[in-house]
Amino acid sequence: MKQFIYLDTDIVNSIIAQKEKGLVLEMASEQEDTSGDNKAKSGSVTLDGSVGGGIWKFAQAQAELSGTGELTFNSHSQTVLKEIATKTLHDAAFDIAYKQIKTERDTDPTNADLGSFVELTQTFDFVDLEYIENLFSDKNSFLAFMKKSEREKIEARAAQEISEHLNREQQRKNGNELKNRVKELVEANNRQYENISDIVKAMRQIVPYTRMLVSPDGYLIPLEDKYFRDNPQTMGFKHGGYVTCVGYVTNVIGETSTPDSDNIFAQLQFMVNQVLVSILPTREKDLFVIHPIAIYYGE
Repeated sequence: MKQFIYLDTDIVNSIIAQKEKGLVLEMASEQEDTSGDNKAKSGSVTLDGSVGGGIWKFAQAQAELSGTGELTFNSHSQTVLKEIATKTLHDAAFDIAYKQIKTERDTDPTNADLGSFVELTQTFDFVDLEYIENLFSDKNSFLAFMKKSEREKIEARAAQEISEHLNREQQRKNGNELKNRVKELVEANNRQYENISDIVKAMRQIVPYTRMLVSPDGYLIPLEDKYFRDNPQTMGFKHGGYVTCVGYVTNVIGETSTPDSDNIFAQLQFMVNQVLVSILPTREKDLFVIHPIAIYYGE
């Protein structure tokens, strides 16, 4: 059984509508039994007669005619019985669309190109840029807490090394230098957290999506809030790990995506794409952008 995290019902309906020559909203089965009228007729006629004399005595003819007959009509009312079972498609619509995709397309990601359908079952990082940006903003207590925790760790390690390797006389002579060294380490650590904030802000400007899936083997899957089956604001905290994503390739960014013209907009987009590749944690040369149809746990 599938546990859907995300389902693009617009794409699912489009695939089904193309196959069925229209959008199937529900499936129905019908059974009908009928019965009608029966009519029957039966009868017999006998003719007995006698005629005396010739033709001149025709007027005096005597004749006897007797007949019997029977007509029967058996009737019973017509009855029509209908039993209708209706099932609204809902999530079952995806199975119909998925079957159609598998029938017509190769979903192996190793053969993927622009427009190709792919099925990926692997570990993804669920990235919520809004959530992360809020955590690492200058006004957030989480960032202050992380800086304070790391500063205390640096000071504790420095104090331990000083006590283990320097005697009191050496500590007095080098006291100011040691303090400056600890201060430099703390400032360097603070800059790392500030860099994270800068990276997230850059990502928010480059990628016109708040939430996405990212994998180290070169897949970027942007997500739209309206297709989530759960509260999208909890995604970064609540979801993660091994899931299946069915979708199609809409863009390839990387070494093979160099601009094929001197158009200034193509050049600018190429520069932006290269920055995106440098930021994302991928070990592949090309970054495949996937439009997701469905993301789910299970089979």
